[in-house]
Amino acid sequence: MLNSEEPPRAKKRKEEEEEGGSLESCLTDDLLLNCVARLSRQELAALSLASKSYRSLVASPDLYKIRSLIGRTETYVYVCIRTPGPDSAIPWYIPRLNPTLGWYILRRGKTSSDLIPILSPSLPLEGSSVVVLDCGIYVIGGFIINGEEQEQRRSSDVWLLDCRTHTWRTVPSMGVGRAYGAAGVVDGKIYVLGGYDVVDDGNWGQVFDPKTQTWDTLPPPMPKGKIVNNLNIHDSFVRDHKVYAVDGMDRTYYYSPREVKWGTGNRDQQIRCRRDWCMIDNLIYCLNSDGSINWCEPDELDLRGEKEEIMINTKEVKGLGSSLKVSLFLSSLVHVGDQILHRWEQTKIKNGHPPPNKKSKFATILELEVLIPGARLINSGGDGNMVLFWDRYGTDGLEIRCAEISLERRQGEGGGGDEIWGKTEWSSVVMTYEPWPNHYKFYISPRFANLRKGTRGGDDMPLGFDHL
Repeated sequence: MLNSEEPPRAKKRKEEEEEGGSLESCLTDDLLLNCVARLSRQELAALSLASKSYRSLVASPDLYKIRSLIGRTETYVYVCIRTPGPDSAIPWYIPRLNPTLGWYILRRGKTSSDLIPILSPSLPLEGSSVVVLDCGIYVIGGFIINGEEQEQRRSSDVWLLDCRTHTWRTVPSMGVGRAYGAAGVVDGKIYVLGGYDVVDDGNWGQVFDPKTQTWDTLPPPMPKGKIVNNLNIHDSFVRDHKVYAVDGMDRTYYYSPREVKWGTGNRDQQIRCRRDWCMIDNLIYCLNSDGSINWCEPDELDLRGEKEEIMINTKEVKGLGSSLKVSLFLSSLVHVGDQILHRWEQTKIKNGHPPPNKKSKFATILELEVLIPGARLINSGGDGNMVLFWDRYGTDGLEIRCAEISLERRQGEGGGGDEIWGKTEWSSVVMTYEPWPNHYKFYISPRFANLRKGTRGGDDMPLGFDHL
Protein backbone atom coordinates (compact mmCIF):
# COMPACT_ATOMS: atom_id res chain seq x y z
CA MET A 1 0.00 0.00 0.00
CA LEU A 2 1.41 3.38 -1.01
CA ASN A 3 1.81 6.03 1.63
CA SER A 4 0.41 9.31 0.33
CA GLU A 5 2.32 11.39 2.94
CA GLU A 6 5.67 12.90 2.00
CA PRO A 7 8.80 11.89 3.96
CA PRO A 8 9.48 14.39 6.80
CA ARG A 9 12.74 15.68 5.24
CA ALA A 10 11.16 16.20 1.82
CA LYS A 11 8.18 17.89 3.45
CA LYS A 12 10.45 20.22 5.43
CA ARG A 13 12.48 21.07 2.30
CA LYS A 14 9.29 21.83 0.42
CA GLU A 15 8.06 24.07 3.26
CA GLU A 16 11.41 25.89 3.26
CA GLU A 17 11.18 26.49 -0.47
CA GLU A 18 7.62 27.77 -0.13
CA GLU A 19 8.81 30.02 2.69
CA GLY A 20 11.66 31.27 0.54
CA GLY A 21 14.19 29.47 2.72
CA SER A 22 16.06 27.58 -0.03
CA LEU A 23 19.06 29.90 0.30
CA GLU A 24 19.22 29.28 4.02
CA SER A 25 19.24 25.53 3.49
CA CYS A 26 22.40 25.86 1.37
CA LEU A 27 24.40 28.06 3.76
CA THR A 28 25.58 27.74 7.33
CA ASP A 29 24.12 30.16 9.83
CA ASP A 30 27.40 32.07 10.18
CA LEU A 31 27.88 32.40 6.43
CA LEU A 32 24.28 33.47 5.91
CA LEU A 33 24.57 36.15 8.60
CA ASN A 34 27.80 37.46 7.09
CA CYS A 35 26.16 37.71 3.68
CA VAL A 36 23.00 39.42 4.88
CA ALA A 37 24.97 41.79 7.16
CA ARG A 38 26.38 43.51 4.06
CA LEU A 39 22.98 44.63 2.82
CA SER A 40 21.77 48.18 3.27
CA ARG A 41 19.01 49.09 5.70
CA GLN A 42 16.49 49.45 2.86
CA GLU A 43 17.50 46.06 1.43
CA LEU A 44 17.13 44.43 4.86
CA ALA A 45 13.63 45.88 5.17
CA ALA A 46 12.69 44.42 1.79
CA LEU A 47 14.22 41.05 2.68
CA SER A 48 12.21 40.84 5.89
CA LEU A 49 9.03 40.85 3.79
CA ALA A 50 10.07 37.74 1.85
CA SER A 51 9.32 35.16 4.54
CA LYS A 52 9.03 34.53 8.26
CA SER A 53 12.52 33.04 8.39
CA TYR A 54 14.07 36.11 6.76
CA ARG A 55 12.08 38.37 9.05
CA SER A 56 13.50 36.49 12.03
CA LEU A 57 16.98 36.75 10.54
CA VAL A 58 16.73 40.52 10.08
CA ALA A 59 15.62 40.89 13.72
CA SER A 60 18.54 38.79 15.03
CA PRO A 61 20.88 40.63 17.45
CA ASP A 62 23.79 38.63 16.00
CA LEU A 63 23.19 40.26 12.61
CA TYR A 64 23.73 43.74 14.06
CA LYS A 65 26.82 42.68 15.99
CA ILE A 66 28.35 41.51 12.69
CA ARG A 67 27.31 44.75 10.95
CA SER A 68 29.14 46.68 13.64
CA LEU A 69 32.28 44.56 13.32
CA ILE A 70 32.47 44.92 9.52
CA GLY A 71 31.70 48.64 9.53
CA ARG A 72 28.23 48.45 7.99
CA THR A 73 26.48 50.58 10.61
CA GLU A 74 24.04 53.23 9.41
CA THR A 75 22.76 56.26 11.30
CA TYR A 76 19.09 57.22 11.20
CA VAL A 77 17.20 60.07 12.81
CA TYR A 78 13.70 59.21 14.07
CA VAL A 79 11.21 62.05 14.41
CA CYS A 80 7.90 62.25 16.24
CA ILE A 81 5.54 64.95 14.96
CA ARG A 82 2.37 66.15 16.63
CA THR A 83 0.01 68.24 14.53
CA PRO A 84 -3.16 70.06 15.64
CA GLY A 85 -6.58 68.62 15.08
CA PRO A 86 -9.46 70.24 13.20
CA ASP A 87 -9.84 72.89 15.90
CA SER A 88 -6.44 74.47 15.25
CA ALA A 89 -7.95 77.91 14.72
CA ILE A 90 -9.05 78.28 18.34
CA PRO A 91 -6.91 80.48 20.63
CA TRP A 92 -3.55 78.91 21.48
CA TYR A 93 -4.12 78.95 25.24
CA ILE A 94 -7.15 76.60 24.91
CA PRO A 95 -6.14 72.92 24.60
CA ARG A 96 -6.46 71.70 21.03
CA LEU A 97 -8.84 68.83 20.30
CA ASN A 98 -8.00 65.61 18.48
CA PRO A 99 -4.33 66.26 17.66
CA THR A 100 -2.50 63.59 15.70
CA LEU A 101 0.85 62.01 16.45
CA GLY A 102 3.16 60.22 14.03
CA TRP A 103 6.64 58.72 13.96
CA TYR A 104 8.94 59.10 10.96
CA ILE A 105 12.42 58.23 9.73
CA LEU A 106 14.48 61.04 8.23
CA ARG A 107 15.65 59.73 4.84
CA ARG A 108 18.64 61.80 3.80
CA GLY A 109 19.51 62.05 0.10
CA LYS A 110 22.14 63.83 -1.97
CA THR A 111 19.69 66.31 -3.48
CA SER A 112 16.63 66.07 -1.22
CA SER A 113 15.42 64.51 2.01
CA ASP A 114 12.04 63.49 3.37
CA LEU A 115 10.28 61.84 6.30
CA ILE A 116 9.10 58.24 5.96
CA PRO A 117 6.12 57.39 8.24
CA ILE A 118 6.17 54.45 10.65
CA LEU A 119 2.98 52.73 11.77
CA SER A 120 2.52 53.66 15.44
CA PRO A 121 0.10 52.74 18.24
CA SER A 122 -1.79 55.28 20.30
CA LEU A 123 0.91 56.96 22.40
CA PRO A 124 0.80 59.89 24.85
CA LEU A 125 0.51 63.15 22.94
CA GLU A 126 2.62 65.18 25.31
CA GLY A 127 5.47 64.94 27.81
CA SER A 128 7.03 61.55 27.04
CA SER A 129 10.75 61.02 27.59
CA VAL A 130 12.78 59.12 25.01
CA VAL A 131 16.03 57.16 25.12
CA VAL A 132 17.87 54.94 22.64
CA LEU A 133 19.26 51.60 23.80
CA ASP A 134 20.59 48.78 21.63
CA CYS A 135 18.35 48.72 18.53
CA GLY A 136 15.29 50.24 20.18
CA ILE A 137 13.69 53.55 21.13
CA TYR A 138 11.95 53.66 24.52
CA VAL A 139 9.02 56.10 24.89
CA ILE A 140 8.56 56.66 28.63
CA GLY A 141 5.49 58.10 30.36
CA GLY A 142 3.76 61.28 29.22
CA PHE A 143 0.29 62.79 29.59
CA ILE A 144 -2.76 60.77 28.56
CA ILE A 145 -6.45 61.67 28.47
CA ASN A 146 -8.36 60.33 31.46
CA GLY A 147 -11.66 58.81 30.25
CA GLU A 148 -14.85 60.78 29.85
CA GLU A 149 -13.61 63.63 32.02
CA GLN A 150 -11.05 64.43 29.32
CA GLU A 151 -8.49 65.38 31.95
CA GLN A 152 -4.82 64.76 31.45
CA ARG A 153 -2.98 62.51 33.86
CA ARG A 154 0.58 61.22 34.00
CA SER A 155 1.15 57.77 32.52
CA SER A 156 3.47 55.08 33.85
CA ASP A 157 3.47 53.14 30.56
CA VAL A 158 6.61 52.46 28.55
CA TRP A 159 6.67 51.61 24.84
CA LEU A 160 9.55 50.16 22.81
CA LEU A 161 10.03 50.70 19.07
CA ASP A 162 12.21 47.94 17.59
CA CYS A 163 14.12 49.81 14.89
CA ARG A 164 15.08 46.61 13.07
CA THR A 165 11.49 45.64 12.28
CA HIS A 166 9.67 48.91 13.09
CA THR A 167 7.29 47.14 15.39
CA TRP A 168 6.07 48.37 18.78
CA ARG A 169 5.58 46.52 22.04
CA THR A 170 5.03 47.47 25.66
CA VAL A 171 7.61 46.85 28.37
CA PRO A 172 7.00 46.79 32.14
CA SER A 173 5.55 50.09 33.35
CA MET A 174 7.31 52.35 35.84
CA GLY A 175 4.55 51.93 38.40
CA VAL A 176 4.70 55.71 38.91
CA GLY A 177 3.06 58.19 36.54
CA ARG A 178 5.60 60.56 35.06
CA ALA A 179 5.71 63.25 32.36
CA TYR A 180 8.51 65.57 31.24
CA GLY A 181 11.06 63.54 33.15
CA ALA A 182 14.81 63.55 32.50
CA ALA A 183 16.05 60.29 31.00
CA GLY A 184 19.37 58.79 30.00
CA VAL A 185 21.25 55.52 29.46
CA VAL A 186 24.29 54.61 31.55
CA ASP A 187 25.94 51.17 31.52
CA GLY A 188 23.06 49.61 29.63
CA LYS A 189 20.35 50.76 32.06
CA ILE A 190 17.70 53.47 31.67
CA TYR A 191 17.52 56.18 34.34
CA VAL A 192 14.46 58.44 34.67
CA LEU A 193 14.45 61.47 37.01
CA GLY A 194 11.75 63.83 38.22
CA GLY A 195 9.07 65.21 35.94
CA TYR A 196 6.06 67.50 35.93
CA ASP A 197 4.89 67.95 39.54
CA VAL A 198 6.74 64.86 40.80
CA VAL A 199 7.37 65.84 44.42
CA ASP A 200 7.60 62.45 46.13
CA ASP A 201 11.34 62.05 46.75
CA GLY A 202 10.79 58.33 47.32
CA ASN A 203 9.82 57.91 43.67
CA TRP A 204 11.75 60.82 42.23
CA GLY A 205 14.23 58.63 40.38
CA GLN A 206 13.94 55.14 38.87
CA VAL A 207 16.15 52.77 36.88
CA PHE A 208 15.11 50.11 34.35
CA ASP A 209 17.23 47.03 33.64
CA PRO A 210 16.37 45.67 30.15
CA LYS A 211 18.01 42.33 30.98
CA THR A 212 15.75 41.58 33.96
CA GLN A 213 12.86 43.76 32.69
CA THR A 214 12.48 45.35 36.13
CA TRP A 215 12.27 48.86 37.57
CA ASP A 216 14.03 49.87 40.80
CA THR A 217 13.78 53.07 42.83
CA LEU A 218 16.84 55.30 43.19
CA PRO A 219 17.90 56.68 46.59
CA PRO A 220 16.18 59.97 47.53
CA PRO A 221 17.79 63.07 46.02
CA MET A 222 20.18 65.12 48.13
CA PRO A 223 20.14 68.03 48.60
CA LYS A 224 16.38 67.54 48.49
CA GLY A 225 15.39 71.22 48.37
CA LYS A 226 17.49 72.02 45.31
CA ILE A 227 16.47 68.98 43.30
CA VAL A 228 12.98 67.73 44.23
CA ASN A 229 11.51 71.24 44.09
CA ASN A 230 12.46 71.50 40.40
CA LEU A 231 9.04 70.55 39.03
CA ASN A 232 9.71 71.38 35.36
CA ILE A 233 12.45 69.74 33.29
CA HIS A 234 12.97 70.69 29.66
CA ASP A 235 16.23 68.93 28.72
CA SER A 236 18.50 66.07 29.72
CA PHE A 237 21.71 64.50 28.46
CA VAL A 238 24.44 62.09 29.58
CA ARG A 239 27.94 63.25 30.40
CA ASP A 240 30.73 61.27 32.11
CA HIS A 241 28.29 58.44 32.96
CA LYS A 242 25.97 60.91 34.71
CA VAL A 243 22.39 61.77 33.74
CA TYR A 244 21.98 65.57 33.71
CA ALA A 245 18.70 67.50 33.83
CA VAL A 246 18.03 71.16 33.01
CA ASP A 247 15.00 72.65 34.77
CA GLY A 248 12.64 75.51 33.97
CA MET A 249 14.99 78.06 35.51
CA ASP A 250 17.90 76.56 33.54
CA ARG A 251 19.58 75.13 36.62
CA THR A 252 21.41 71.82 36.21
CA TYR A 253 21.62 68.77 38.44
CA TYR A 254 22.54 65.12 37.92
CA TYR A 255 22.50 61.55 39.15
CA SER A 256 25.66 59.44 38.98
CA PRO A 257 24.81 55.70 38.92
CA ARG A 258 28.42 54.64 39.38
CA GLU A 259 28.84 56.80 42.49
CA VAL A 260 25.20 56.35 43.61
CA LYS A 261 25.21 60.11 44.11
CA TRP A 262 23.07 63.15 43.37
CA GLY A 263 24.65 66.50 42.60
CA THR A 264 23.97 70.01 41.36
CA GLY A 265 25.79 72.04 38.73
CA ASN A 266 25.96 75.56 37.37
CA ARG A 267 23.12 77.36 35.63
CA ASP A 268 22.65 78.93 32.22
CA GLN A 269 23.14 82.65 31.64
CA GLN A 270 19.75 83.21 30.01
CA ILE A 271 16.68 81.86 31.76
CA ARG A 272 14.11 80.14 29.50
CA CYS A 273 15.89 81.24 26.31
CA ARG A 274 17.70 78.03 25.42
CA ARG A 275 16.58 74.50 24.66
CA ASP A 276 17.75 71.18 23.20
CA TRP A 277 20.89 70.76 25.28
CA CYS A 278 22.91 67.82 23.95
CA MET A 279 26.42 66.38 23.82
CA ILE A 280 28.27 66.30 20.48
CA ASP A 281 31.91 65.16 20.44
CA ASN A 282 32.27 65.90 24.17
CA LEU A 283 30.99 69.47 23.85
CA ILE A 284 27.61 70.80 25.00
CA TYR A 285 25.38 72.51 22.44
CA CYS A 286 22.02 74.27 22.74
CA LEU A 287 19.68 76.43 20.66
CA ASN A 288 18.93 80.05 21.58
CA SER A 289 15.62 81.84 21.02
CA ASP A 290 17.44 84.46 18.89
CA GLY A 291 18.31 81.73 16.37
CA SER A 292 21.93 81.31 17.41
CA ILE A 293 23.53 77.98 18.29
CA ASN A 294 25.67 78.03 21.42
CA TRP A 295 28.32 75.71 22.82
CA CYS A 296 30.44 75.30 25.92
CA GLU A 297 33.04 73.00 27.42
CA PRO A 298 31.50 70.20 29.52
CA ASP A 299 33.33 71.28 32.68
CA GLU A 300 31.31 74.50 32.61
CA LEU A 301 28.64 72.45 34.38
CA ASP A 302 30.89 71.72 37.36
CA LEU A 303 30.67 73.73 40.57
CA ARG A 304 33.87 75.50 41.60
CA GLY A 305 35.45 76.91 44.73
CA GLU A 306 32.93 76.98 47.55
CA LYS A 307 30.52 74.99 45.40
CA GLU A 308 28.38 78.05 44.82
CA GLU A 309 26.37 78.07 41.63
CA ILE A 310 27.77 80.28 38.83
CA MET A 311 26.75 81.04 35.27
CA ILE A 312 27.72 78.69 32.44
CA ASN A 313 29.96 80.47 29.92
CA THR A 314 28.71 79.71 26.41
CA LYS A 315 29.91 80.89 22.99
CA GLU A 316 28.13 81.13 19.65
CA VAL A 317 28.89 78.70 16.82
CA LYS A 318 30.39 80.74 13.97
CA GLY A 319 30.24 80.48 10.19
CA LEU A 320 26.56 79.57 9.72
CA GLY A 321 25.54 82.93 8.28
CA SER A 322 22.72 85.31 9.09
CA SER A 323 20.18 83.64 6.79
CA LEU A 324 20.03 80.41 8.82
CA LYS A 325 20.01 82.35 12.09
CA VAL A 326 17.03 84.41 10.95
CA SER A 327 15.21 81.26 9.78
CA LEU A 328 15.70 79.60 13.17
CA PHE A 329 14.62 82.79 14.95
CA LEU A 330 11.40 83.07 12.92
CA SER A 331 10.54 79.37 13.18
CA SER A 332 7.39 78.47 15.09
CA LEU A 333 7.83 74.75 15.74
CA VAL A 334 6.99 75.46 19.37
CA HIS A 335 8.05 72.55 21.53
CA VAL A 336 5.84 73.12 24.53
CA GLY A 337 2.71 71.25 25.59
CA ASP A 338 -0.73 72.12 26.89
CA GLN A 339 0.23 71.58 30.54
CA ILE A 340 3.30 73.82 30.27
CA LEU A 341 1.32 76.55 28.50
CA HIS A 342 -1.41 76.36 31.14
CA ARG A 343 1.12 76.66 33.95
CA TRP A 344 2.74 79.63 32.21
CA GLU A 345 -0.61 81.44 32.01
CA GLN A 346 -1.38 80.68 35.66
CA THR A 347 2.01 82.04 36.68
CA LYS A 348 1.43 85.23 34.72
CA ILE A 349 -1.98 85.76 36.33
CA LYS A 350 -0.54 85.06 39.77
CA ASN A 351 2.10 87.72 39.17
CA GLY A 352 -0.46 90.34 38.17
CA HIS A 353 -0.79 89.74 34.43
CA PRO A 354 -4.34 89.32 33.06
CA PRO A 355 -5.56 86.27 31.13
CA PRO A 356 -5.00 86.21 27.34
CA ASN A 357 -6.89 88.76 25.23
CA LYS A 358 -7.34 91.07 28.25
CA LYS A 359 -5.78 94.51 28.58
CA SER A 360 -2.86 94.90 30.94
CA LYS A 361 -1.25 97.75 32.81
CA PHE A 362 2.05 96.29 31.69
CA ALA A 363 3.46 97.53 28.40
CA THR A 364 4.48 94.10 27.12
CA ILE A 365 3.65 90.55 28.14
CA LEU A 366 5.90 88.02 26.51
CA GLU A 367 4.27 84.74 25.58
CA LEU A 368 6.11 81.52 26.19
CA GLU A 369 6.58 80.76 22.49
CA VAL A 370 8.39 84.10 22.17
CA LEU A 371 10.79 83.36 25.00
CA ILE A 372 11.92 79.91 23.91
CA PRO A 373 13.39 78.71 20.59
CA GLY A 374 10.93 77.76 17.86
CA ALA A 375 13.29 75.41 16.02
CA ARG A 376 14.83 72.06 17.02
CA LEU A 377 18.43 70.84 17.37
CA ILE A 378 19.65 67.27 17.72
CA ASN A 379 22.86 65.25 17.60
CA SER A 380 22.91 63.47 14.23
CA GLY A 381 24.62 60.47 15.84
CA GLY A 382 28.14 59.12 15.51
CA ASP A 383 29.55 61.54 12.90
CA GLY A 384 29.91 64.62 15.11
CA ASN A 385 27.28 66.62 13.21
CA MET A 386 24.00 68.18 14.31
CA VAL A 387 20.59 68.25 12.62
CA LEU A 388 18.25 71.26 12.70
CA PHE A 389 14.50 71.48 12.03
CA TRP A 390 12.50 74.66 11.43
CA ASP A 391 9.43 75.82 9.51
CA ARG A 392 8.60 78.49 6.97
CA TYR A 393 5.80 79.31 4.58
CA GLY A 394 6.49 78.23 1.00
CA THR A 395 4.57 78.30 -2.25
CA ASP A 396 2.86 74.97 -1.46
CA GLY A 397 2.08 75.58 2.21
CA LEU A 398 3.88 75.27 5.50
CA GLU A 399 7.29 73.71 4.88
CA ILE A 400 9.20 71.73 7.49
CA ARG A 401 12.86 72.14 6.65
CA CYS A 402 15.89 70.22 7.84
CA ALA A 403 19.64 70.82 7.63
CA GLU A 404 22.73 68.92 8.72
CA ILE A 405 25.59 70.97 10.17
CA SER A 406 29.19 69.78 10.43
CA LEU A 407 31.27 71.23 13.25
CA GLU A 408 34.96 72.10 13.40
CA ARG A 409 37.04 73.32 16.34
CA ARG A 410 39.55 76.07 15.50
CA GLN A 411 42.05 78.22 17.36
CA GLY A 412 40.68 81.72 17.74
CA GLU A 413 42.54 84.67 16.29
CA GLY A 414 44.73 86.73 18.59
CA GLY A 415 44.75 84.13 21.34
CA GLY A 416 41.06 84.54 21.98
CA GLY A 417 40.50 80.88 22.80
CA ASP A 418 38.99 78.06 20.78
CA GLU A 419 36.06 78.59 18.43
CA ILE A 420 33.50 76.23 16.90
CA TRP A 421 32.69 76.78 13.23
CA GLY A 422 29.70 75.24 11.53
CA LYS A 423 29.09 74.36 7.88
CA THR A 424 25.75 73.45 6.29
CA GLU A 425 26.28 70.09 4.59
CA TRP A 426 22.77 69.95 3.16
CA SER A 427 19.40 71.63 3.60
CA SER A 428 16.04 70.41 2.32
CA VAL A 429 12.27 70.54 2.74
CA VAL A 430 11.29 67.23 4.39
CA MET A 431 7.53 67.74 4.71
CA THR A 432 4.85 70.18 3.52
CA TYR A 433 1.49 70.89 5.15
CA GLU A 434 -1.47 72.92 4.03
CA PRO A 435 -1.35 76.21 5.96
CA TRP A 436 -3.71 76.79 8.88
CA PRO A 437 -4.47 79.75 11.17
CA ASN A 438 -2.10 80.21 14.10
CA HIS A 439 0.41 77.88 12.48
CA TYR A 440 2.71 78.22 15.47
CA LYS A 441 0.49 75.61 17.05
CA PHE A 442 2.26 73.05 14.87
CA TYR A 443 4.51 70.90 17.00
CA ILE A 444 7.57 68.94 16.24
CA SER A 445 7.51 66.88 19.38
CA PRO A 446 10.46 66.56 21.75
CA ARG A 447 10.43 62.88 20.96
CA PHE A 448 13.30 62.94 18.50
CA ALA A 449 15.78 60.14 18.74
CA ASN A 450 18.72 59.03 16.68
CA LEU A 451 19.86 55.46 16.41
CA ARG A 452 23.16 54.19 15.16
CA LYS A 453 22.15 50.96 13.51
CA GLY A 454 24.08 47.87 14.41
CA THR A 455 25.60 49.24 17.59
CA ARG A 456 24.70 49.13 21.21
CA GLY A 457 23.71 52.38 22.88
CA GLY A 458 26.76 53.43 24.86
CA ASP A 459 26.92 55.47 28.03
CA ASP A 460 27.25 58.77 26.20
CA MET A 461 25.11 57.89 23.22
CA PRO A 462 23.13 60.88 21.93
CA LEU A 463 19.64 60.91 23.34
CA GLY A 464 17.97 63.37 21.05
CA PHE A 465 15.07 65.43 22.39
CA ASP A 466 13.79 63.80 25.54
CA HIS A 467 11.10 66.27 26.57
CA LEU A 468 9.69 69.73 26.08
